[in-house]
Amino acid sequence: MIGKKTWRVLPATFPTNMSFIRKKILLAIICLSSISIYAQTDLRNIEFSGKVIDNKGVAIQGVAVTDGYNIVTTNHKGEYKLLSNATAEFVYISIPAGYVIQMKDDAPCYFQRITNKSKSKQKFNFTLEKSGQNDNRHILIACADPQVAFDEEMPMLEEAVRDIKLLVNQHYKNIPVHGIICGDIIAEISREPKFFDPVKHLFAETNIPFFYAAGNHDMDVNGRSNHNSKKTFKKTFGPAYYSFNRGKVHYIVLDDVFFTAKGYSSIGYIDENQLCWLEQDLSLLSEGSTVVVAFHIPTYSPEARKGEFAKEEVNRVLQNRSVLYKMLKPYNALILSGHEHYNENYQLSNNLFEHVQAALCGIFWQAPYNSDGTPLGYTVYEFDENDVKWYYKSTWKDRNYQFDSYLSGADKHRPNHIIANVWNYDPQWKVYWYENGTKMGEMKQYRGWSPNIVDYVEKNRENFRYKNIGAGPTEHLFYAEPVDKNAEIKIEVIDRFNNIYSDSPK
Repeated sequence: MIGKKTWRVLPATFPTNMSFIRKKILLAIICLSSISIYAQTDLRNIEFSGKVIDNKGVAIQGVAVTDGYNIVTTNHKGEYKLLSNATAEFVYISIPAGYVIQMKDDAPCYFQRITNKSKSKQKFNFTLEKSGQNDNRHILIACADPQVAFDEEMPMLEEAVRDIKLLVNQHYKNIPVHGIICGDIIAEISREPKFFDPVKHLFAETNIPFFYAAGNHDMDVNGRSNHNSKKTFKKTFGPAYYSFNRGKVHYIVLDDVFFTAKGYSSIGYIDENQLCWLEQDLSLLSEGSTVVVAFHIPTYSPEARKGEFAKEEVNRVLQNRSVLYKMLKPYNALILSGHEHYNENYQLSNNLFEHVQAALCGIFWQAPYNSDGTPLGYTVYEFDENDVKWYYKSTWKDRNYQFDSYLSGADKHRPNHIIANVWNYDPQWKVYWYENGTKMGEMKQYRGWSPNIVDYVEKNRENFRYKNIGAGPTEHLFYAEPVDKNAEIKIEVIDRFNNIYSDSPK
């Protein structure tokens, strides 16, 4: 925080031959210099200009260039001009489709830092490399909450990242792949050593470009307002909000973690600067375009789904979500968020779907599950032009592992029922059970606690670093009461893409 400057004022003495008027002027200057002076916003105009070209020197037209406030596009010569001011921190572009996502310092490089605010005219040129692959078909790996706090947690994250690399090498070797981390990259920004750089380096070793959103654990909490709360994040990763393109898909990463300067507290909120920028960014798209929006705090909640809006907590839900929904209405949009350490899906409208990604760290690296029983893992999105399919990938499990099942007695609240935990469920999925090969019908959905995380917590809680964590309720549980208690049981799950998964509880 910038403090005020003060000076001690000494008694004024003047030469005896100084005129009366000159004495008055000098006295006024001395008095003014004793007034407390606060930091002021530097609004000096700066004109940024430059070119965007490919690595053969050919101009690239239509590339969006921004200072984080306004957006302009390059002309047929690849040139742009952007009127800005000294509050801007970066000049950056929205990487166009068909070009390589270049890396620098282990992160995507699409920006240049403004280090000299004294020059009224500055040039920033960008050189892009054309991709040798058609990116209309591409893969997105979405992770949330790696949340590393201690040295001993890095090897656990390394195992998860190795699983990502292995999956890509096995299934997507000749397809463009990129990733997004939906915030809470680290657990404690003031703790030493800081893990921003080691985590960033670990993901970069996959040879997949990973983009980053800021989480509440990634913000600086020693300031007087939200204004500088992403200072360390920006120093490590670049702008806190930005966009890029791959194939037919437009990606937007926003900062929806608003620091309230009350201890470590934050709320879900997108400020006006971002909304104005987002409005401009979206205006460059044609209606019906596919848009992916990623940030940390979800827009929706289980409470909202039940109409219990008064029960929503301001630090767990985006407060101005209705504005975002309205802005996304002309497009086919996916929202990717994290923060909750459970897996959840919301069909918000015909053209708007939100995925709350389970935490890569589960319950803070203390168990192999999230609070809802979802195993540690990430979501894989397969894009083919404007079509998208997805699945949840549990680390070191086959990609067909999509649910857990339990015989009667596993859930003490439903002792006579077989149970299924279908962690990536949404209303277009179906869950059936069979007895001795005969299809008996659909299982019923309920809200409860998954047996795997409940049992794990009961057996291991005394060894947890954090004593206040454990199992949490979820709505992606299903039950059925077998007609024949001695029958051989099979559970079949069909996802929204008609993939069939089956398992026999033991």
